[in-house]
Amino acid sequence: MSGGWVCSALLRVLQQFMSETAARLALRGTVESLRLSLDTATTEDLSRLIEALELATRQFVDPCRRPQMMAQLRAQLAPSEGPEGTATSASAEVRATTYLVRTEADASHARLAARMLCESLGGRGYECQKVATAVSELARNQISYAGGGTIQLAPQLAPKRLLRVSAEDSGQGIPDLERVLSGTYQSKTGMGLGLLSVKRLADRFDVRTGPKGTQVDFEVWL
Repeated sequence: MSGGWVCSALLRVLQQFMSETAARLALRGTVESLRLSLDTATTEDLSRLIEALELATRQFVDPCRRPQMMAQLRAQLAPSEGPEGTATSASAEVRATTYLVRTEADASHARLAARMLCESLGGRGYECQKVATAVSELARNQISYAGGGTIQLAPQLAPKRLLRVSAEDSGQGIPDLERVLSGTYQSKTGMGLGLLSVKRLADRFDVRTGPKGTQVDFEVWL
């Protein structure tokens, strides 16, 4: 679902509390019932959208988790300080979302979420494919060599529009990191393979690794 900033922010909250399909259905139905558009809804529509979502999501969310979900939805209404001290909507700088990666299904979910987020930010097909491919490579490495990890997606609007991805694990680290990144290292186990591809796909790339784990940060500019 490609949408404007407001609907994209709401969708990411909903996906934390229900399936992706249910989140899409609930949001789309709510937007249409209010005669709004996914692409053009603005911060002025947030209050109405959130109020309507409270009813529309009841069949999808555990009652025990509903207060937390509504609190996160209402947090989109809170103003934050802009770079020059002016109030801006929280939806203008969308909050980061972290995905736990333990299985292939988790990896697929993180990859799809990254692609959807890139599209919602206005990314072109090639840019969104770069993000999805990089997230997939990192998630596979986490599962295969570190028993899993986390992937955080953090969109940014200003001063440059981009998607920042941080992948962390608690594995044993990547040996010969410099050779891996130079393309001269040939691993018998496959550890580190794909990392060079992520570096080539990224507009900014950084990796820190050691015996307590690995963290990879990269950005794709949109």
